[in-house]
Amino acid sequence: MSVTLNNMVQRDADILTAVVDDEVVMMSADQGQYFGLNSIGGRIWELTESPIAVNDLVQKLCEHYAVDVEECQSDTLPFLDSMVEVGLLHVLR
Repeated sequence: MSVTLNNMVQRDADILTAVVDDEVVMMSADQGQYFGLNSIGGRIWELTESPIAVNDLVQKLCEHYAVDVEECQSDTLPFLDSMVEVGLLHVLR
């Protein structure tokens, strides 16, 4: 399932996280895997603490990083897909 702008997403609350310099380091105890996010990925992680519509998430990223909507969508949707695939993010609808 691919994430769309109409979906609601939320990060997995069971993922252990720590901020190290400008990176978010995460561990999935269930999977026994570590993950790292750069500052932009970390911002997405922060914004998905509570359920958020993907369209709203993209809008917030555009405002924060002064990027155009199309570019932000084309970068963000595949990133969200990869986060869902490894179990870091849940699609709520």
